Amino acid sequence: MRLTCSAAFWALFASTATAPGVQAKGLRRKLIAKNDCTIMAIEPLALEGGEEPDMILECELNAEDAGGVSGISAPILATAAQLNELKDLIKSGELAAGEDILDIEGDEIDENHQIKIEPTVSMQAKAAKAKTAKADKRRRLVDTTGDLKMLLVKVTDSGGLTYPDSPATMSDEVFGTGVDPINLKSGLEECSWDKLTVLPKALTSGGSPDNTHEVATGVVEVTIDISLIDQSRGNIRNAITTKVQNMLGYGFPGPYDYVL
Repeated sequence: MRLTCSAAFWALFASTATAPGVQAKGLRRKLIAKNDCTIMAIEPLALEGGEEPDMILECELNAEDAGGVSGISAPILATAAQLNELKDLIKSGELAAGEDILDIEGDEIDENHQIKIEPTVSMQAKAAKAKTAKADKRRRLVDTTGDLKMLLVKVTDSGGLTYPDSPATMSDEVFGTGVDPINLKSGLEECSWDKLTVLPKALTSGGSPDNTHEVATGVVEVTIDISLIDQSRGNIRNAITTKVQNMLGYGFPGPYDYVL
């Protein structure tokens, strides 16, 4: 795993056909979005000498448009020209993925839980309209100093497939809670010149320590109802998001800065 000295990154749960988090609430037909969504972009790491992978675009739905579940993402169904326009806006810095929003109010979310964009609409106009209407940012971006509250989720799929390490070993490898001196926690703190302190702990919605579901320091476990092998990244992320929120009893981000 490559660690980057950055306080803004995607904590991806795993490797996306329908969105299980949405289905869990019974939304099995198309609907009309009532809110804007937060633009999300993933750029897979390119191997040296290999083909440059394409940016993956999704939009994080408002909980009202996702059956009451927060953190559910949906693919953007648009023309190639529209998707390229949105990618260019992100690459130029005009739009910030994970922060800026897209006006999809009135747009259809189809039976496959994809956001359908009218082919004649400018993506820049949709983003600009949303920014004008919603000057405040909906997503809470992490601070670059102080305490960084993190939770690690160990996932088992419908067929029993899971990461082979135990929760205690994973806690050590990510948070340095055992014998591993080089880990995500140490890397983030070193990259911040010790201005960040990573706090691995399961918490209540109010931020108090809660070990009800903790299986190792900073680690919880869930089992999802789909396979890690034949589902897309977004579907897996949505399934895990729904399971963890149902287990903890509150929506994300809750008290956390990052959930991995």
